[in-house]
Amino acid sequence: MATKRVRLPEPPPSEGSGSTPLTIEFPTEQPFLPTREHSRFVEFAEACSRYRYIGVCHGRPGVGKTRSAREFASFPNLQSYGVLGSLAPSLVAEISKCQAIFYTVTVSNTPKTIDAVLGTNLTKMGYARLTISAGSSENANYEAARRACPLVIIDEADRLTIKSLEHLRDLSDQNGFGLVLMGMPGLEKRLAR
Repeated sequence: MATKRVRLPEPPPSEGSGSTPLTIEFPTEQPFLPTREHSRFVEFAEACSRYRYIGVCHGRPGVGKTRSAREFASFPNLQSYGVLGSLAPSLVAEISKCQAIFYTVTVSNTPKTIDAVLGTNLTKMGYARLTISAGSSENANYEAARRACPLVIIDEADRLTIKSLEHLRDLSDQNGFGLVLMGMPGLEKRLAR
């Protein structure tokens, strides 16, 4: 991974100080290179989206699961978008190419915290998609908005509690979206139990 070095301002010199100035290195994002494994993930995610399956993707850390999923999802930052608000042209382009909602589970999670973030993103994305397709959000309702996203990708699914996992499954059933759970090896055995 490439890094970008930033040199901090030097403190005033003190007597007998022969120290070197501090530098902080920030990693820079490398361009995404589609691989055979990425194309397999895309095929898997598209099947989950089309048929509204619940799928499990697991693998060792560092193999590129998260990067591949983020690239596939192309999920835009919706924090500045207010439901029923106007859409900036740049956001319209990002929403149009978005294929899934990408959500990383926090270490301490409950159904309420998942609903606060994921539920809000489902609603915002749905209203935005309905606004783009209809030209206005006047006829959009809450239920239709929550059903407008075909796929949700959950990263770090190992962290999910049993209640949170049941809540996600229930959200998937109610809103009709496909669900991809991503995590470490052993996730599939835990889910089978």
